[in-house]
Amino acid sequence: MKNLKKAVVVLSLAAATGCSSGGEGRIVGFVVDGQSGQRMNFFKADEGKNNLEDDDESKSQVYAIIEGEFRRAKPCGSGDLNQENSIEADGCYQIDGIPLGEEFPIIAQAPGYERFLGRYTMQTWNEEFEHEGAQEVVNLRVFPTGFAVDYRFLVNLNGRAVPDAKVNCQYRLEQGNLLQTAGNFLPPEATGSTTVSAVTDANGLAVIPGAQLVNGATYHCEAVLPGAVDGRVLSGQSDITAGMSQPEQAMSVSTSASTDDNFYAVFSNADDPDTLHGQTGKLVVTFNRPVEIAPRTADCQVAQLSTFDRDNDGVMGRFVTDVAGNNASETVTAEVSADGLTLTVGFKQAETPLDADDRNTLVAFSGIIVRPRGAADSINVRYIGALGNCTEANVYGNAQSLRSVRGGGQADTIRLF
Repeated sequence: MKNLKKAVVVLSLAAATGCSSGGEGRIVGFVVDGQSGQRMNFFKADEGKNNLEDDDESKSQVYAIIEGEFRRAKPCGSGDLNQENSIEADGCYQIDGIPLGEEFPIIAQAPGYERFLGRYTMQTWNEEFEHEGAQEVVNLRVFPTGFAVDYRFLVNLNGRAVPDAKVNCQYRLEQGNLLQTAGNFLPPEATGSTTVSAVTDANGLAVIPGAQLVNGATYHCEAVLPGAVDGRVLSGQSDITAGMSQPEQAMSVSTSASTDDNFYAVFSNADDPDTLHGQTGKLVVTFNRPVEIAPRTADCQVAQLSTFDRDNDGVMGRFVTDVAGNNASETVTAEVSADGLTLTVGFKQAETPLDADDRNTLVAFSGIIVRPRGAADSINVRYIGALGNCTEANVYGNAQSLRSVRGGGQADTIRLF
């Protein structure tokens, strides 16, 4: 790969408060070229000292959106800085008056650099205590326009190349105020696709184009096989920071000590419980590896309707009653996409039509039993909602609830109206 010159801008943020009185904080920070380590000045010089005089016409700016308004950073005050003590103001800026507890976007822009967008939440301090001088440090990188690093994943099993393995790199957004540990960097937002994929060639090599990644963002990458090997579910994992990690990544596939590391949900349309799905709503779940519905488990699948005649018109939807022991589901439809990565679960036509005026109508699914495609054992079997009350469920008595990378178990309920 070409040796690309890369410059990185680092933005360090610190919040200081007079919190118990005004309920507001201040962000102070530095803009630094990450390659050379030298600070970048967004403001004018004053009496021979750099970066001390405001420049509202500059194309290089750091700013936040506070209470719906753009608030531009200003230079830090000189304080004890003087010509004799060699204190430098290079790269320093400040933004005042940020309400405590406020989540706000942070943007940094400079000619020749990609615009950075992140978000952060000011701490909420206990009003019974004074927190004078409290600071929060949050660093940020801005990359040169057009800069990209392609990542080459060498997938192997016991040292042998593994062809036809799928490498999925999924964007990971840190929750709350958690920062990337190396230097307290604020992760950038991913406004495009959050998952990038490639398939290994005959030499076990898969290339993830850097142009499809967000520079500075963390990605959790996995290599998964389309089917099991000798009945075993195999996978490998690696974390990268786009634009910073080494471009060559070795990834060994094996049976993980934790089965959840091999098989879980990465996304579903029920992540937000307040989303309305309408008359024909379906639960759609995306997995980290190809899956299949466990054989002979259709009888376990049940859709349960929760509704109430809220408009008092005497019309209220009702599902048919499921019949046990007939190897079929009277209420559920379930299918897996051709690539095995997406499961779609719906409900069959209601016995009594659903009334869209009956607000807060919910459908909960259970007995949706899935496993990695090609698996011959029951170790990695997972279920949505509940294991289900059917004969075949006894075969999977040790199955666990499907885990979601967004935390906890996979949601099993959709809201129709």
